Parts: sequence; C-alpha cells; structure tokens
Amino acid sequence: MDQITCAQTKAISDRLVFDGDLNDKGTLFGGKTLSILDENAGLAAFKYVNVKFATANYDHTNFWQPLTTKDYLRVISYVSGAKNRAIEVFTKIIATDMKTKESAVAFTSFSTLITLRQFGQVDFPQLVPETPEEKFICSGWEKRVDLRKQDYLEQKKLLANLSNN
Repeated sequence: MDQITCAQTKAISDRLVFDGDLNDKGTLFGGKTLSILDENAGLAAFKYVNVKFATANYDHTNFWQPLTTKDYLRVISYVSGAKNRAIEVFTKIIATDMKTKESAVAFTSFSTLITLRQFGQVDFPQLVPETPEEKFICSGWEKRVDLRKQDYLEQKKLLANLSNN
C-alpha cells in the first residue's frame, strides 16, 4: 500500500480580507469563510487522491475569533483520515494582524468529502501524520467518524419529519 504524509496533502492559501467580504458587523462573512474552506479542503483532498469528489459535510466548525480587514489569513488544510469513499480534511485559518504581526487560530473545521460513485471503491494511500498537531488531529479521526454516523441517523429522522411547505 502506498503511503502519503499529511504534509504532502497540505494546501496553504494566504488571503487578504476585503471590505466586500464583510458582513454588517464588519467581520468576514461566514459564507465567504465556508467558501474559502471548501476550496482549500478540496485541494488537500485532491493532493491525497486524484479522483473527483463532492463535499458532504462540515463538522466541528468553529469561528474562534472575528476576522476583519486588519488581518491577513493563512488557510491550511490537510487530510486527517480516509476510508471507503470518505476523506476527512482538517482546516484551520490563522489570522495575522497586519500592524502588530500577532497571529492566532481564528477558525477550525473538519470537512468530509466523498469520492464520486463512478470511481467505485478507491484504494486510499496510508496516511502518515508526522508533527504533534497532525498526530493529535489524526488520532481523533475514528471517533469523529462514529459521531458522524450517529449524527447522520439523527438527521435522517429529522428530515423524515419535516414538511415540504
């Protein structure tokens, strides 16, 4: 079985926050943040395995601090687990104040991307975490998968009980 390190799947994007990206509170619009997340996570998944996939879910998404035009952003995504057709990607956004140069983690999320059925079962390379962060993130993958399964069943019950009007 092939091996790949988390670092080999890493997608890094540096961005500025523009006035047009802000909501009415003067912070980065959540929808824009999720768009940035989706793009970067998709690139990390593509580096892991070269097939087409679709985003299935965002889990444990946390906005830790507001992002404004005084910040520049570093978006870092890497694969944190994979099985069957599902690829989990961890993403963090680090905000750096352009004046003070102080940095802090401002956003984190786990994304689940699903390979398209036309590719059938994909043989994923063995993922090898190397840094303490990667080891910590990857060590929780199986527990997050179990939680996702439980949550999915609950959401199906919810969906079954929603009206169409």
